[in-house]
Amino acid sequence: MNSVQIAGVLFIAGSTIFIFGAGIGVPRIWTEPDPHARLRILEERRTMWRIAQPFYGLGAIVAGAGAGYLAVDATSRATQSLFSVACVAMIVGALAWCWSLYLRGTRVEDFVFGRQPAWPFLTYVLLTIAGMALLGAGLLTGGFPTWLALRVLFADLAILGAYIGYKDIPPFVFYLLLLVVGIVLV
Repeated sequence: MNSVQIAGVLFIAGSTIFIFGAGIGVPRIWTEPDPHARLRILEERRTMWRIAQPFYGLGAIVAGAGAGYLAVDATSRATQSLFSVACVAMIVGALAWCWSLYLRGTRVEDFVFGRQPAWPFLTYVLLTIAGMALLGAGLLTGGFPTWLALRVLFADLAILGAYIGYKDIPPFVFYLLLLVVGIVLV
C-alpha cells in the first residue's frame, strides 16, 4: 500500500469512527429544540452519550492524519507544504474540540444549556475548514483528479458559508466529504 492509499484508508477510518460515534451518541438531541427535553434525553442515555464523545475526537484526529500521509510522496514542495499544513490544522482543531467533547461528556447540563466555552468548537470548525481548503489546494496542485480537488474546495466553501450564515455546522459534513476523498484515493 502506498502513502496515497494509506491516506485514503485514514480518511475512511477517521470518518467511519466519527460517524460511529455520531450513531451511538444519542443523535435525537440534535433535532430537539427544547433544552429541557434534550437534558431528559441525555439523562436517559448518559452512558451512551459519554461513550460516544471519544469517537468524535478520535475520528477527527485520524482523518486529519490522512492529509499528512498525502504529504509523504507529494510531487512538489508546495504540494507537500499544503498537505502538511492541512494535517496540522485539522489535528490541532480536533485537539481543541477534544476539550469540548470532554466537557460535554462530563458536564451534560452545561452542554445542554449552552454554558460551555465556545472557543474549542470554534477553533475546531475554523481550523478544519482551513485544513480542508489546504487539502483541496494540495489535491489540485498534486496531480490528483481535478474534479476531486474542485469538489473539496467547493464543498469547503459551502461549509464555510453555512457556518457563517447559521453560526453553527454539524461536524459530520466534514467526514462525509473526507469519506468520499478516502474512497477515491483507495
